[in-house]
Amino acid sequence: MLMTYMCDVCGCSRRFRVINQDSTGSDSKLVRQAPIERFIEPCILLVLSKIPSYGYELMKNLAEQCGETIDVGNLYRTLRRMEEDGWVTSDWEKGENGPKKRIYTITSDGKDFLHSAALGLEKSQAQIGLFLNRYKEVFKEEGGETL
Repeated sequence: MLMTYMCDVCGCSRRFRVINQDSTGSDSKLVRQAPIERFIEPCILLVLSKIPSYGYELMKNLAEQCGETIDVGNLYRTLRRMEEDGWVTSDWEKGENGPKKRIYTITSDGKDFLHSAALGLEKSQAQIGLFLNRYKEVFKEEGGETL
């Protein structure tokens, strides 16, 4: 399961993969993925690059399109911070059957950041690939367990 947690100190979001079972199916081992800091932001911008959206719709699309889950409070804090940074704008829209909804839209600065983040993630993916290939070589040579 992928989870995004909001940092209490600076408000950044961190992404962790939490697995409560080891490879044998036992609950004896907890594995936590190294964080991808503020990964939720490019994910939000990617979702918004297709169509403007409101909070709960964003949460659903984040899970479907990026594999990200985030609680409501952290999502709205992140959206507020992204609005302050000029990456998104928001407007109130009357809902069809109910109260007004705040609709978020990506800005040109948000698109620029999204492109920059994608390039950075692509570079990180290449570095991680090199690391994992070397890791597998080293532990295969030692006869140890690899991924």
